Amino acid sequence: MSGPGFVYKQQHQQGTRALNAAKMERMFAKPFVAALEGHVDAVEVLKRRPESVTDVVSGSWDGDIILHNLARRTHVARVTGAHKGKVSGLCFADEHRVLSCGVDRNVKMWDMRPASELDESMIAGPSEHLIVLKERARLQPYISHFYGVCSDRTFILYDIRTGKAERRVVMQMRANSLSWSPTFPTSILLGSEDHNLYTFDIRSLSTPTQIYKAHVAAVMSCDWSPTGTEFVSGGWDRTVRIWKEGQGTHPEVYHTKRMQRVLSTAFSADARFVLSGSDDGNVRVWKANASEKLGIVTARERAAIEYRESLKDRWKTDAQVGKVQRSRHIPKPVYKAGELKRTVVEAARVKEERRRKHTRAGESKPKAERKKVVIAEQS
Repeated sequence: MSGPGFVYKQQHQQGTRALNAAKMERMFAKPFVAALEGHVDAVEVLKRRPESVTDVVSGSWDGDIILHNLARRTHVARVTGAHKGKVSGLCFADEHRVLSCGVDRNVKMWDMRPASELDESMIAGPSEHLIVLKERARLQPYISHFYGVCSDRTFILYDIRTGKAERRVVMQMRANSLSWSPTFPTSILLGSEDHNLYTFDIRSLSTPTQIYKAHVAAVMSCDWSPTGTEFVSGGWDRTVRIWKEGQGTHPEVYHTKRMQRVLSTAFSADARFVLSGSDDGNVRVWKANASEKLGIVTARERAAIEYRESLKDRWKTDAQVGKVQRSRHIPKPVYKAGELKRTVVEAARVKEERRRKHTRAGESKPKAERKKVVIAEQS
């Protein structure tokens, strides 16, 4: 059976199936997995253990450090009163040791093994997890640069081999978080106070390679997926957003009624889950793919999922399918803040056009958005 009528009927059926697949994706989108309790104040920092898929350590404003197990949703180890004031930074020194720094200007190393695995001599007092820093620091040989963001709106790239700042970039507004891409060694992600995220190539820091716009308040944290194809951000607007690398708009957005300002975010090591820490004291676990089924997926289900994904990808430019895929429910305060932000941006654009229209020809030229981000680059 062939002919124009048959081809039209086949295309119509595919379009209907693509629309149904997009609707089913939104219908089964239930991203929230669990809330890990334990902190009594805002969760400032989240770090995953490099050698583990399930272990994540968190630090909060109450000075406590907790090692969570995502599979069991329990605490593996806890250090109470690790710092006087908030814990501002965490990183794993090896499989069991964690380095922490706080606003008390101290850097400490902790053994985060459970008490049952520690030697009896190590659990005799209240400071059983503390390890004095006496060993010689060892840096991995392939690491030659590290970065820093400062409160004076600067981003600085340091060279470990020379011990000096290689380049210093002054930005329009302060950067709150920065993450290095795990797959592209020259690409870095930066979350800014101006509600946007930027990716930079360290070989050319004068302009960002991409601008990501959706947040309606300051971006407080960001983290790359281990695959390097997407990243997560958390903002002062009480939302968690998951972005595709290279797509500057329409990210996936997560929120709950009880979640407050998101101060820290992280991807799990298998890239299937996203973690967020907010100032209500909870560490929340979300699915990276909101409609993904958790558990055993049969071969028949897998084939059906792959077929629906191919239909959505083929018909993504269709008006109805695209509208369903882009539509997201967001809280009313976030929606109203977005409307106000769009109004302000449009008013600024109109004002700039009128100013340029009434100046002498050639004196005022339009400036690209990417050129406005960086004020100066110093080397």
